[in-house]
Amino acid sequence: MPGGGRGSVWAAPAELTAWLHSLPQEVQHDMRAEATALSDNVHEPGPTVETSVGPSVGPSRPRHWTYTAAAFALVGTISACTIWWHYSGRLAHHEAQTPTPYEDDPRARELYKSARFKLWTRTADALASAEKDFRRLTEQYPDRAPAWSGLADTYLMEREFGSLSDNRGFTDAARAANTAISLDPSRADAWLDRGFIAFWWEGDTAAAFRAFDTAVKLDPTSPRAFHWYGTALAGAGDFAKSLSMLAKARALDPGNRAIVADESWIVFCAGRHAEGLAALESLVQLDPKFVAWHKYLSRAYLIMSRNEDFLREALLAAQLRGQSDEVAGLKLAEAKFQAGGRQAMLDQLTSNAVEAFRRGNGSATVVAAYRVLANDRAGALTWLAAAEAARDFQLLEVRSAPEFENYRTQPDFIAFQPPLRR
Repeated sequence: MPGGGRGSVWAAPAELTAWLHSLPQEVQHDMRAEATALSDNVHEPGPTVETSVGPSVGPSRPRHWTYTAAAFALVGTISACTIWWHYSGRLAHHEAQTPTPYEDDPRARELYKSARFKLWTRTADALASAEKDFRRLTEQYPDRAPAWSGLADTYLMEREFGSLSDNRGFTDAARAANTAISLDPSRADAWLDRGFIAFWWEGDTAAAFRAFDTAVKLDPTSPRAFHWYGTALAGAGDFAKSLSMLAKARALDPGNRAIVADESWIVFCAGRHAEGLAALESLVQLDPKFVAWHKYLSRAYLIMSRNEDFLREALLAAQLRGQSDEVAGLKLAEAKFQAGGRQAMLDQLTSNAVEAFRRGNGSATVVAAYRVLANDRAGALTWLAAAEAARDFQLLEVRSAPEFENYRTQPDFIAFQPPLRR
């Protein structure tokens, strides 16, 4: 199948017949006509071998002819299946797809489509390549919005699935998204970027929810609109509404790994730990190269004191993202764990996070989360104060992250939760 690599597909004759009869009549007709035409071209059937396969219809046929005709028919069937699968998928999405402003330039159109596919993969190398492709398009056509929106998407993804720092990722994404909106205010993707940045980076929840509402109105069939809106609602602590949004996103795009990953993690964050963890553990077996499973599993395992599992998954996530500094820090934490147990490991993780924060590419809220897990309440409050002073965008996690689950209703911790405005 297109995009599916190579492999064997096994099916019984009855299954193939049932599948054939399920196709549209015009497709069945074309396939049978092609198989008949191919079989009629067999002029040298070879030696006659008697066979008895069911009741005879017409003259007896040699087995060689039977095998050849069956092969032709099967090839025709598989070809038709491939073509039908390919084009039915295209037809299903045709009405939801808006032609890009690159239709007048075939090379630019293909570059845009290729960049969008790379963005969908969410792997570090593919995202870096997508960034270059979108940059080329913005340089060639600076007055056309789609590539600017794609560039904003890429920056946001690179900080999550690659090694781009939050500071640069959000800053560059904001510039690209604002450019896209100024060029085309009706572009839903650009409003999604604007909402994501406003919520997670600028701390302006009112502007964020306005942008998400705008995106949904502009494109009510966009799975990403419901996906990103849902994750923002989870960040605000509204898990029920968040999961409702994620369900809509999955219904629109059932095969999207990022939606499935976020939904499983939000289930965990909502206090349904066993259910969320079981989903993530199942998913990582199906697709072990996708970084989100490992990232979320590492956090879940750390919260649940499954320390060896945490170290394994955290290392895998850092390696997939190409974060050499993170890998080195986790190796130190692993050595501390082997020598002194969980508390020593948490102390090293704290030190790693403090160093990242002082270099300008870390979060004081992450430091506070490690101190919470180490049962260091005073230390956690000290670092939350530092996060507030630094206008740390991750301070939102005090309201929703499972690391703070046992503390978020305490007055001292409530004081650090940013206000929510709708």
